[in-house]
Amino acid sequence: SSGINAEYGGDDVAGDIWVFFNCPGLGVTVTETLEIGNCRVVKPDNKGAKLTGDYALDPLKADYGPLVKALVVTPPKGVVEPGNNVTVTFQFTPPKELAETQVQFNTLLTLKGETLEQYRVKFVAQIIG
Repeated sequence: SSGINAEYGGDDVAGDIWVFFNCPGLGVTVTETLEIGNCRVVKPDNKGAKLTGDYALDPLKADYGPLVKALVVTPPKGVVEPGNNVTVTFQFTPPKELAETQVQFNTLLTLKGETLEQYRVKFVAQIIG
């Protein structure tokens, strides 16, 4: 087993979100997306209420070595307007020095509206080529 399977965040997260990459080979970029939605509705009586939702994905920890540069998140943070979605794109390029055929790594997604919730985003990359 490799040292890049470290957990990010404790057990105080609201849940896990899984993202799977089926990589045809080393150095080949694979893209997956995640939709982040805001189910709040703008009503005339919502004066002063925070209706937008902020989100932020933490960068990968340095412990993940070459995987830190292998994952590109676009956009890593932003605002979701009421009733709208934002698409976050994950591009993963398995580093050429990767010896494993499967790697797991994770980070935290923080959602902030009227309350704050954190989710562990778990990435699994399978090198099939």
